[in-house]
Amino acid sequence: MGFRFSKRITIVPGVRLNISGSGISTSVGPRGLSLTMGKRGTYINAGLPGTGLSYRERLDRSGQRRAPGPSGETAAYSGPIKVKVDNDGTLIITDLEDNLLPPEIVKRVKVEKREEIQALLEKAAAKINEGLEECLSVHMMTPRPGSLPALPPAFNLEEPRRPSIDAPGLIDKMLLRSAKMEREAQVLEAQYQQDLAEWNSARDAHEKARAEIEKAIRLAAKGYSAQMERALDYVLSGIAWPKETLLEYEFSHDVTGIALDIDLPDEGDVPNRTAEAKGNGKLSFKTRSEAQTRKDFVTLCYGTVFRVVGEVFALLPGIQQCLASGYIQRTNSATGRVEDQYVISALISRDQWDTLDFDRLDAIDPGATLNAFGAVVNLDRASRFREITPIDWNSVNHT
Repeated sequence: MGFRFSKRITIVPGVRLNISGSGISTSVGPRGLSLTMGKRGTYINAGLPGTGLSYRERLDRSGQRRAPGPSGETAAYSGPIKVKVDNDGTLIITDLEDNLLPPEIVKRVKVEKREEIQALLEKAAAKINEGLEECLSVHMMTPRPGSLPALPPAFNLEEPRRPSIDAPGLIDKMLLRSAKMEREAQVLEAQYQQDLAEWNSARDAHEKARAEIEKAIRLAAKGYSAQMERALDYVLSGIAWPKETLLEYEFSHDVTGIALDIDLPDEGDVPNRTAEAKGNGKLSFKTRSEAQTRKDFVTLCYGTVFRVVGEVFALLPGIQQCLASGYIQRTNSATGRVEDQYVISALISRDQWDTLDFDRLDAIDPGATLNAFGAVVNLDRASRFREITPIDWNSVNHT
């Protein structure tokens, strides 16, 4: 499919939780749980992969009821312990080399820290379920018409401080240390000046970009086409998409209309299972059926188009019509090639959009809204998108 419009925005996706065949993981955050038993006490350091959650607590704190004394095997062990939530939700406690630990240690950790482990499991389950919730509620962040987007935060890096340097004293001079101290002071001062110059440069660049965005948003509201493009690029690139996304757009000749083509998410971007911590020391997973996953994908696509239309009408008060068309990638069974296929196309007027109650977005079904506004969509009985012919922008852009 060739590009229909001249303006393009490429959006890089945010970090998402990875649920792989080997369990739950993410590229950042603390991992595992460590238990250290020694002369200074017994400590537990806990974290669940993929949650960014951790804690460290002493197990044998004075004033607390002490557990029965450990066996010789338990007392002899001192070292890190790793806790992993396996792919089936089982809590596995091993050392860092994935070797199984003595049952006494495993039992002690599970019994004495049951509440803490349960709390971590609950938060891990919430983190896993967050992905599906975001897909099903992508329209919930749609701004109301006339609301302005948030500006980038002000520059907040702390200014470098000049190092404290002591002048050589009489004893330093007598011991011939003054020359060395002066050289060290010069090195510290030079490093400070370099750090300060870099800080000033970063601050000036940040504030300049922030001022330009503020100017673009202000002038975009007055109908300046060049600033409308800049403001639109800023706003749409700030939406968190589940994958790298391409948006193409074009304004009408009189700059009262806009057409957008949206590279919609893939069906594989929709999580197909949920997690629950039932209090049995493990996560329980429930896999959603293929039929439900297809419906979730349709919901995500409708919500994505709804969100983009809402961002346009909120940012650009001069836009009276918005044509939004979404496409997905599919394999052509006749050629074996992956092709772009349009699956949604909707032409919406500002008058139609203004009828929505943005105080009750939770009561709005984006699919029902777009269909009521005349969207071109074709779903088969299994909730699969059929390819459509998008609304022709040239038939609308006649002014």
